[in-house]
Amino acid sequence: MSKKNPFHPLTVGYDWEMAVLKDTTESAGETEIKKIANEIRREIPWTRAGMDIDLLEVRMEIIADWHEFKEKNRMLIDCARKISKRKGFIILPIGARPTEQMPIGSHIHIGTIADFTDATRIANAMIKYVPCFVALACNSPFSRFDMGEFKSYRIIYNAEWCSFPNEMRIPRLARGGWGEDVQVRLPRKPTIEIRCLDSASDINLMEEYVVLLAGLFYGVGKRAKAMKEEKDIMKWQSINRFRAAKDGLQAIFHWNGEEKPVTEIFSEIFFIAQEGLEAFGASLDDLEIIQKMLKKKQTQSDFLLTFIELDRDPPSLLRIISNVLSKGDAFKVYLKKAKRLPLKKPLPLEDFILSKITKDVPYFHLYLLSPLPPFYLNRILTRFEKEGRITYKVLPYEGKVYSRIDLI
Repeated sequence: MSKKNPFHPLTVGYDWEMAVLKDTTESAGETEIKKIANEIRREIPWTRAGMDIDLLEVRMEIIADWHEFKEKNRMLIDCARKISKRKGFIILPIGARPTEQMPIGSHIHIGTIADFTDATRIANAMIKYVPCFVALACNSPFSRFDMGEFKSYRIIYNAEWCSFPNEMRIPRLARGGWGEDVQVRLPRKPTIEIRCLDSASDINLMEEYVVLLAGLFYGVGKRAKAMKEEKDIMKWQSINRFRAAKDGLQAIFHWNGEEKPVTEIFSEIFFIAQEGLEAFGASLDDLEIIQKMLKKKQTQSDFLLTFIELDRDPPSLLRIISNVLSKGDAFKVYLKKAKRLPLKKPLPLEDFILSKITKDVPYFHLYLLSPLPPFYLNRILTRFEKEGRITYKVLPYEGKVYSRIDLI
């Protein structure tokens, strides 16, 4: 293990996206959201609150201490809620709305890291752990009028190009990019950003996400040079990412050559993160909600799914959820009484891909729906073709388009 710590100092920040809704559950609109952001900045000068398309983006300043972070986080969110309420609006931090395709995320920045090569090496090492945090942060069991098939529709749709599966980069040749699950923000910003988390509905849980990731990045940063790339890591990370979005904390991952419940993998994450947690002024005992979630295999999506059982009409469902989540500790209260959920047998990714092939489906569409790199996706499609299940043709504009033989 390398003793070098590339974070000088260890700092955190976030861009926490939230929907702002009228009483009708329609968006408040860009003009009103801008006004809310402006008022937040006037009341709290250190914040950089703003708007991202049709969402309020509450932005935390750079902080290097756990207790200061909690104090300022509560000050900022209380201010945002107060201003929105005064204007007759509801703030809704949630991964997606039942009637919209707009993704809503909790984007967390870990710094301060000034060396691009070090940051790239750490981002590569973090790829393995992304599915664990996808599972933990599931908070979008509906989107585009679909509901219940996945616990994170936001991740299944790659947050509409805003949280895409990572590429494994050669550190000395890398130039960076944008929009991946773990994103090196250098040279513009001295941070690494994790973008794969659905927006958190609970302020306490958001704080735990931030401090756990700070600890994990710190620990991975000290180990990154010594960590060896596993065989087919990108294949299995992609499959685990799919399983996480499908089943949340009920998922079973392929981990170090064997099938293992995602909840059991967090003991490894906690071990790596412990030193960094202490460096930030926190401890594993501060992860109270996460510990309960892991014990019960419950996510925020499981909480939201209880409302789907009451009302499957998307607009009515959104109204119910908005009212319930206006009480900031609703998930925490639910979790105390929630039952322990069983593990779920994984849905084969191949079955999911085949189900999306009908007639003349462009390869690009399958690529977007599959977290797999093209090399592995192509092998699955070639096998389907050899088995006589699909056929394809090449068109000048779309390239390959695929059709199911039993549907032709």
